[in-house]
Formats: sequence, structure tokens, C-alpha cells
Amino acid sequence: MSRATPRSWRAAALLLAALLFVPAVPAAADPAPPPPGADQAGAATGADRPLDRLAADVAEARHAAEAAEQQYTAAAGELAQRRKDSADAARQADRQRGRLTEAETEAARLVAEQYRSGGLGSLARLFLADRPEDFLDRQQRAASDTRSAAAVLRDLREARNRMVLLSEQAAQAEQSASAAADRAQRALDQARQGAARTEQLLAAATAEQLGLLEQRENALAADADRQLLAAGPGGGASAAGRRAVEFALAQRGKPYLWGGAGPDAFDCSGLTSQAWQAAGVPIPRTSQQQWAALRHIALRDLRPGDLVIYHGDAGHVALYLGAGAVVHAPHTGTVVKLAPVTMLPILGAVRPDPGTPAEPAPPAPPAAAPPAEAAPPS
Repeated sequence: MSRATPRSWRAAALLLAALLFVPAVPAAADPAPPPPGADQAGAATGADRPLDRLAADVAEARHAAEAAEQQYTAAAGELAQRRKDSADAARQADRQRGRLTEAETEAARLVAEQYRSGGLGSLARLFLADRPEDFLDRQQRAASDTRSAAAVLRDLREARNRMVLLSEQAAQAEQSASAAADRAQRALDQARQGAARTEQLLAAATAEQLGLLEQRENALAADADRQLLAAGPGGGASAAGRRAVEFALAQRGKPYLWGGAGPDAFDCSGLTSQAWQAAGVPIPRTSQQQWAALRHIALRDLRPGDLVIYHGDAGHVALYLGAGAVVHAPHTGTVVKLAPVTMLPILGAVRPDPGTPAEPAPPAPPAAAPPAEAAPPS
């Protein structure tokens, strides 16, 4: 047996320490009480560290669920369109199949008539006819029928070609619908996994930790509300942007709902898309589509009504109000509320009405004159 070196003993000790002092479930760990005399900063870095980890894990799980839900909403919309296209293509193919049957029937009739009119040659029938003028009339009608037969055969050929084309388009539309259904199902599965992960984390947390998490979120909303109120009437919005802001603010307190687009519940992009719909400017439905389709602007150029997109996958969106505040539908279990614009990692910002000039800021109400001081007694 080989003797352990001092270096190996130190490595083993470090490994043992890591196993002993890293909690298996950070969310369920109780924060240690702060030492006597510790200031607030010390408590935030020491006693609140497990709560910080819980908050980070929950935020990550919620982000994964919401990003997947946005993908599912887009895929579900695409699926509905693909199914409509497939049904339309199938109906067109059915109608063309009927036209082809009619053309084939007409062509068969002409072939049968030509067969029945066979026999002696034209010259012999002319000499043997009782009334040669009647025979010539029949010959003229036969020439006309020949031209008509050519037209019928042309229609038959075109009907067959059209039938082949429409059948191929119907098959392609069906394949597109099937692929869209697969994408929607995968996105839905991912969203459910993220939601289940969030539920597991919250179920493992203590009641105290859950209360502190809720306090943190409510404090962010309250700070944003106070900041917006202190800034007074905001300027720089377009007329449509102002209407979008008014609509979004009127939805505060309504619950978050996957795929919700009002009027009683919203998801993040349901709120922003409906706000701009109310302003008369239709925009794409999901946060990823809004990021991809709308004009990007610099954050320094934000004006009320613009959309702020969060996370690298554009998984969340909020509507900018001014004064560093946004309104958004956060996640399942919450309601539409205000938050600081920096609440999450910002990907960028987009403007739904880029060519519309901004309106001037409304005049601020005059400041109240300070009360006159009482004259000192003589």
C-alpha cells in the first residue's frame, strides 16, 4: 500500500469540505442569522445567500418556461394557418377532381359518337344520299363537332395537369401542417418542463423564503410605480404610443395566463400586442416575433410605448412607460404590474411605430406656492 502524500491529504480534505458545506437543496436551506452588529450589506451577502440562489433558480426556471411558451404560442399560430392552408388545398383538389371527371365524361361521349358514325367513306355517302344537300349540312356540322372535340380534349389535358398540381400542393400543405404540429408539441413539452421545475423549486422552499421572494417582487413594482409617479407626465411618446401605454396601464392587476391575450388575462406578449392593437398598430403576437419583425432602437432612445425585450432568446417583453419603468405580465401566479426597466437581462428594444413623430410632453402642473410664514410677534 502506498503512503498518502501531504498533497493528497489536502485534496481529500478539500473534497470533504465541499461535500459537507454545499447544501444538496439550496432552496430549502435556512439562512443563518447575521452576527451581532452586522450591517444590512453583511446580511445580504451572508444570511440571504440561500434565498438569492433560490431566486436565481426560480427565475431561470420561469424564464425557460416562458420562452418555451412564447415558442409554443408562435408554433400554435403557425399550425392553425398550416391547417387552414391544407384544408383549402384539399378543397381545391376536390373541386378539380370533379372538373376532371366531367372532362373525361365529355371526351368519352365524343369518342363513342365518332365510333357510331363510322362506315362508308364520305364520297360514297354523298353519291348514295337521297338529298346531297342534307349530307353536306351534316358534313359541316361534323367539322364543327371536330373542332369541339379538340377543345374538349384540350380541356381534359389541362384538367389532368391541374389535378396533378393541386394534389401535390395538398400533400405539401398536409406535410407542413404535420411539421408545425410537431414543433408546437415540442415547445409545449419544454414549457411544461420549465413550469414543473418552477413548481418543484417553490415546493421545496420554506414559507419564509416564499414570502421574501414575493416581497422582493412587490418592492420592485412599488419602486417603479413611485419613480414613474415622481417623474410626472411623460413626454416623447407618439399618439399611438400614448394609447398603447394607456391600454397597458389599464390592465394592471389582471392575472398572467399562458397564451393569454385579454381581455381578462395576459401573457407578456399578449399584453404588448393587444396594447398596440388598441393603439391601431397591429404587431406580431410573441416576444420572439416582435424582436425579429419590429425596428430595433438603441436603449438611450427609448420612448413610452416602445417594447423592451429580455434574455438572449427574446423570451420576455415589457412595454416602456418612461422614467425607467415598464409594465409587463411577469409569470404564472402574478398579475400585470410595473417594474424597473432593468428587472431582467435586456436583449434590446423595438419600436412598433418607427416613422411616427413623438408628441410634446404635456405641461407640468404649476408648483404650489409655499405657505407664507407668520410675521414674528412684535
